[in-house]
Amino acid sequence: MDGPRRQLTGPPAGAPVGLGHDLQLVSEVEGASALKEPGVFFTPAELRRIASATSPAESLAGGFSAKEALFKALPAAGETWFWTDAELVHDRHGAPRFHARGPLADHLARHRLRVSVSLSHSGGFVSSVVIVTGGTSADPRLPSTLHTFRRTIRRGIRRVLRRVPAQTAGAPQ
Repeated sequence: MDGPRRQLTGPPAGAPVGLGHDLQLVSEVEGASALKEPGVFFTPAELRRIASATSPAESLAGGFSAKEALFKALPAAGETWFWTDAELVHDRHGAPRFHARGPLADHLARHRLRVSVSLSHSGGFVSSVVIVTGGTSADPRLPSTLHTFRRTIRRGIRRVLRRVPAQTAGAPQ
């Protein structure tokens, strides 16, 4: 390879880095008073949202489950994170996402990682899935280079396929 080497500090954009899942029985967290202490497991803003929810017990279980799934999905880093470094928020449509802060936010930014979360409530359970993926490329030219590479491959495949007659398997000739 000619020229200077460039080293990415994170995974390629969109590449999966970690997957976490948690299944939580809502009744198990209903009486857990420690979860309701501000700044221990949830931020004060999270606790306000949980308290005002249609079903506070389901929201509490959902937040707990989502954070469990997040910390299962994050690659081992040798760093200390706190439960409150990951604040579960919702957009105007109700879709959940994490707002990272402190050392966790620094880690995600430094390694160019993105976090996606999905929650599902059914039959007294909450299921959470978190996927951690590579964010953006360290080399701003990489996306256009990758696009050019893919386009070249597609053209080559089309040229080859034009020369190969299509045959349906098992069809009479």
